[in-house]
Amino acid sequence: MTTAARIPRAQIGVLGVITIAAYGCWFYAFGVLFDPILADTGWSEPSLAVAFSVSSLLSGAGSIPGGWMLDRFGSRGVFGLAAIVTLAGFQVAAGTSDIIVFTVSSSIAGGTLGALAFYHVTQTTAVRISPRSKDRAIAVLTIWGAFASAIYMPIAALLVEPLGWRPTLRIVTTSAVIALAVGAITISTKTTDMPGSRHVFTELWESVKGNSTRRFLIAQGLAGIGVSTVLVYQVPAMTAAGLPLAAASFWAGARGFSQLLGRLPLMPIVNRFGVINSLRLSYVAIAVGMVVLAFAGNPVLAAVYAVLAGFGVGATSPLIGMNSAELFGEKSLGTAMGVLYMVFSMMGAVGPAISGFVADATGSRSLPVLLAAAVTALAAPMLSSNQPR
Repeated sequence: MTTAARIPRAQIGVLGVITIAAYGCWFYAFGVLFDPILADTGWSEPSLAVAFSVSSLLSGAGSIPGGWMLDRFGSRGVFGLAAIVTLAGFQVAAGTSDIIVFTVSSSIAGGTLGALAFYHVTQTTAVRISPRSKDRAIAVLTIWGAFASAIYMPIAALLVEPLGWRPTLRIVTTSAVIALAVGAITISTKTTDMPGSRHVFTELWESVKGNSTRRFLIAQGLAGIGVSTVLVYQVPAMTAAGLPLAAASFWAGARGFSQLLGRLPLMPIVNRFGVINSLRLSYVAIAVGMVVLAFAGNPVLAAVYAVLAGFGVGATSPLIGMNSAELFGEKSLGTAMGVLYMVFSMMGAVGPAISGFVADATGSRSLPVLLAAAVTALAAPMLSSNQPR
């Protein structure tokens, strides 16, 4: 292996832990806490689903300024701000009995966490600290990230039954705050020659130039609807189909662990099919997995769902980073990936909200999952081959 292929393993490890905790503590654990929150508070299912959707909406809206801050000022301030807001917001959410206060506080905390600590930030930071081995840094980071749901969903299920959802939420979000604080202390991408960023509105315009880029953004929006629905309804859908909460949480966590199936063999897949076709394959795998999820009332179907959806989601994350680097260039990658994540999250906010109303109106949790699967499948044909910019 050449020197150029080396990466700062310790710092990539810290970024990996941040990624695991940022995705795990709210966007994965929420699906486990969903029914316990309803049982404890008496809030309606649509209102609770909307609370999650609003956090996704704010996460997407904040991803552009979050990426821009990373480009201009470096990672230390971004991770530090995320830690402060996450701690304050979720402490309020865990202590309230008012759905409005819960929605506002959890949305601010979850939105900030997504805007300042999701892949568009950690992948860009990995690229900045590994300038001669960018693809490898992204690949290793996303292998770490595959453990997010595999760790946090079983832990949330283990804690919520004896402790209740409020202490569980406090515990899992505190772990994310600690990870962010360690990242703020040990990693800094601010240098005298760090990549500059133009005005944020200039970046917005640059991000939508070209047919390939626009189609990529639309595809990510469609996929966002499906993936966000899975995050909220994978556990409730399996319990509604007949699995106990502990078993449903296990298989949902296994779905996260199965993301390794889409990441460990990724480079051979890309070498054979190319980035775009590999991304199409990942979208289709997610959609088919969601169809299986709608009927996953036994361990066999739950395992099939975990493998298919795990492969799809696992492959999607690094492929998005690779395709974004090619489409947007590297100079202001944080802002550009922020644009992409904004579309993914803001479109994704639609999924749980509509699914909650459909489930409430029909009494079925399979129907909203099937509808989201159909939307996700539409993302594959939306992609087109990259055009030079």
